[in-house]
Amino acid sequence: MRERVERGAAYLDEVDPGWHRRVNADTLELEDGQHCVLGQLHGGFRLGLGRSHVLSLSSAPRASMSPVDYGFKCVEGVSEAWQARDYELLTAAWREAVWARTAGDLHGDGHAGDSIPELAAAGDDGSEPVSA
Repeated sequence: MRERVERGAAYLDEVDPGWHRRVNADTLELEDGQHCVLGQLHGGFRLGLGRSHVLSLSSAPRASMSPVDYGFKCVEGVSEAWQARDYELLTAAWREAVWARTAGDLHGDGHAGDSIPELAAAGDDGSEPVSA
């Protein structure tokens, strides 16, 4: 799950730097075409597939990427319950990706690794740093 979302987030980092600043993690919902990542960035999931070049809509011989493999869509060919669970996990992973990159903005690197970085360093009194 996380691999799919990290693949999609890394792709967006490359083709649309700063994308995470335009996604509201609080309203993010992968199952909703208006509130998913591509929906928030491009006005709708289907529009986003083309505008972000996840799917090639031209006649040029360019391979399209799988929205499932990039964490933009749930797995297919499984039960509705399985799809609902996949969307739930995708939503959580995308929220983490947005929050991590937003926290990375605070540190000047634009994105962060697998975990949310520390918000404050240890104080002079030897206290532990505060994590998000």
